[in-house]
Amino acid sequence: MPLPENQSFEEITIEQQRVKKNKAAVMEKINLQGRMSQGFRLVNNKNYQIKLQKLKDKINSYQYADPANKKQDQSMLDIMTNKDSLANYLEQDCKEKRQNQTLDFKSHTQIANTQLKRKQLFMMFQETIEAQEELKEYAVQIASVCNGIVKQPPGAYFGVKDFHGALDKITNRKRNYDIGDLKDAARMTIIFENIEDMTAAKAMISLTKEFTELQHFQSAMKDRYGTGKGANAKYNCGATAAGYKDIKFFLKTSNGHIGELQLNTQNMMAAKKNGHIIYDILRDGGALDKSFTITNREVIAKVSRNMSDKWFNFIRTRVPKAKLELLEIEKMLERLKTNVSRGNHSLAVSLKEIKSLSTVSLLIYEQGDNARVLLD
Repeated sequence: MPLPENQSFEEITIEQQRVKKNKAAVMEKINLQGRMSQGFRLVNNKNYQIKLQKLKDKINSYQYADPANKKQDQSMLDIMTNKDSLANYLEQDCKEKRQNQTLDFKSHTQIANTQLKRKQLFMMFQETIEAQEELKEYAVQIASVCNGIVKQPPGAYFGVKDFHGALDKITNRKRNYDIGDLKDAARMTIIFENIEDMTAAKAMISLTKEFTELQHFQSAMKDRYGTGKGANAKYNCGATAAGYKDIKFFLKTSNGHIGELQLNTQNMMAAKKNGHIIYDILRDGGALDKSFTITNREVIAKVSRNMSDKWFNFIRTRVPKAKLELLEIEKMLERLKTNVSRGNHSLAVSLKEIKSLSTVSLLIYEQGDNARVLLD
């Protein structure tokens, strides 16, 4: 649109140093040679609208064989079309400013970034489903040779990471992530009775095209058991801060999508099953150097459901070193039950409780690395 005759453009001078700095930062993001990524995706609005309409038509007329698939599609459609759903993927300060219509530049930027990620994920989701199916067949072939058991994650479309969970990861939990950094939406696990069979599977996977296309990236494999030798020693890394171990591969499927394949032992998976609820709690605490309060209802529900009498009995029996710290955790859980009964769905976690939770987590995974001690 032309400017009125009495109006002229005002030239804005940007310092060359700032231009150089910003250009370098952007080029680092779009230059994918140095890092493993799904790539950056521009969204064509016409194609987006066509795909969105196809999803609506599918939900209205398609006869789903698996109800979980329809539930996933409906959830995705709600997230894409419900105006209020965007708030679930914004920081609290931005939510409040959006609600009060007092948005500043930072808030506008966060909203625009979140809207873009939502569209990018939607446009990529069908590729993720295809990659998940292919990854499942790949895992079955490896397991059939190396005495493994394939564990497909729960949920729709062969266990693909659900749309909400994937979007939550690249907005709330890892806001610095681009869409290309999301590489665990297609995921599968193979479980082995012993480390020998697991390392044999690792050796086989290392020779496949799916891995060799990415092997020049150090992050293409993470061997937390430290079994790598020679050229593969570069992939060795220690256990997580919580004490968990696995061997993790990123694999490139035929449609170009990157999926995640984890290898582990039965005993460590038993540790993960019982230790993950502690991870859910501590993840909300950030640096864990001070007390924090959990207000996320999903996390509160998980704690209430998973820290049951059965869980406490299992830890007491199989992880005897943790008995003292369990007393602190039991007090914390009783406080949560009282809060919930009063309609207060939050949990304040003290620094002492953080230390107790961290210690129990480490002790659980220590047992996970101890033959079959956690198995029935």
